[in-house]
Amino acid sequence: MKLDVVLLTKNSLKPCLFECVESIYRNVPVNRLIVVDGGSTDGTLELVKKYPNVEIIEDSHGTRASARQKGIDAVETEWHIHVDSDVILCEDWFKKAWRNVADDVGAVWGVAVPNEKHYYNAVYAMSKYYHTSVKNLMVRQMRSERYMTHDTLIRTSTVKGIKIPPNLQIYEDDYIGQHIKRKGYRFLKVPEPYCLHNPTPVGRAESYVTTGYLLRVFHYGRFRQVLRRAVLAAPKSAWIFIVTRDYQASKTNFLSNILVLKGWLAG
Repeated sequence: MKLDVVLLTKNSLKPCLFECVESIYRNVPVNRLIVVDGGSTDGTLELVKKYPNVEIIEDSHGTRASARQKGIDAVETEWHIHVDSDVILCEDWFKKAWRNVADDVGAVWGVAVPNEKHYYNAVYAMSKYYHTSVKNLMVRQMRSERYMTHDTLIRTSTVKGIKIPPNLQIYEDDYIGQHIKRKGYRFLKVPEPYCLHNPTPVGRAESYVTTGYLLRVFHYGRFRQVLRRAVLAAPKSAWIFIVTRDYQASKTNFLSNILVLKGWLAG
């Protein structure tokens, strides 16, 4: 069994594109690597072209939503995988994902374990508060929130014909998950397999504001939830600092929740 893999890129060489693509070919039976590129100029395309069975689709003037749409439209295999360019798949990723597949399963999302120091420290501190592991905490959070595509195995028939709103930035992954659920399939969020997530700080503040804006405009959240997180931002950030002594992790956690609220109010 071979699968198409959809990879969205835009100047994605850093932080870990090489490691990302290597992990794909090492742990997935690749039919084609479908790279939807937003106009990279940093060597991204030169890197991916070194690998076998790569198809590059240009999307220079698009959004994450239009790129994701083009990737899905290009898929030809019965199952396919979405992999973000800033993650590294664990060993035997596909074998572990396939163990979760059943007739009523439309997608399997492998937990994204933070691999950036400050992000990890924030999650680690909260895992201590809830007396659970980092993996289980991440799965627990995602069960009640958005669907994501860091490293996600998808039954292709569940998304054929999908029309993702082109202006849906960031939350295009949740739109896909909601679509799969409406088709009557389960979207599983599991601790195995997993990937190591390496988010970059570039544009992070702006993305938090955008997140809040989209939460309101597309009705992905309730104001009570957003306000509650903003109110709890201070005590949670204090806890993170007490446990880790990581001021940056504490500060980022506080600001992210405040900026999401700001984005919501701007909507």
